[in-house]
Amino acid sequence: MTGETEQKILEAALNLFAEKGYTGATTRVIAEEAGVSELTLFRKFKTKKNLFDTIISQNLEKMKKDLQSILINKKFNSNGEFLETFIKNYVESVEENFEVFFLVINDGTGEFEQSLSEFFRESAEYIEKNIGNSNIDPEAFALTIAGFTYIICIEKHKGRTIFNQEEVIKNFINNSVKCVQ
Repeated sequence: MTGETEQKILEAALNLFAEKGYTGATTRVIAEEAGVSELTLFRKFKTKKNLFDTIISQNLEKMKKDLQSILINKKFNSNGEFLETFIKNYVESVEENFEVFFLVINDGTGEFEQSLSEFFRESAEYIEKNIGNSNIDPEAFALTIAGFTYIICIEKHKGRTIFNQEEVIKNFINNSVKCVQ
């Protein structure tokens, strides 16, 4: 279990890494933002890299569990019902975990490639299991949903209102249903 001090550091670091990137987010600023000394930060996490890795692994796991707990073993009456549930919950999960999703998607090191690949593969398997349409490539469809979700969430996160988010999600779901029929 993470203590209160560790949690403050993790939250401050996640926000700063998402805002400034790994290099731009200094341990001094992270410690200040968390209301602790830099020495405390290093005592708890040893290195900046360890802090970053802890944030990513904890949050990716949480995101995966959130999505799985919503959908796993649920029976759907139609492709439309499945897609509406899946896409809405996917968007909600990414919105709730936007900073970590943003960091992993934009990571230039390739360090999270395996985790990201696994996440997309599990989404594709879930889509394949519930849609059962052999004309649909579930991996490409999972990536399409992820790309759509990323754009929707980044627009919201940046405070932009280029489009009505609810309407665009509804239309994306409707178009997705038409594609799998």
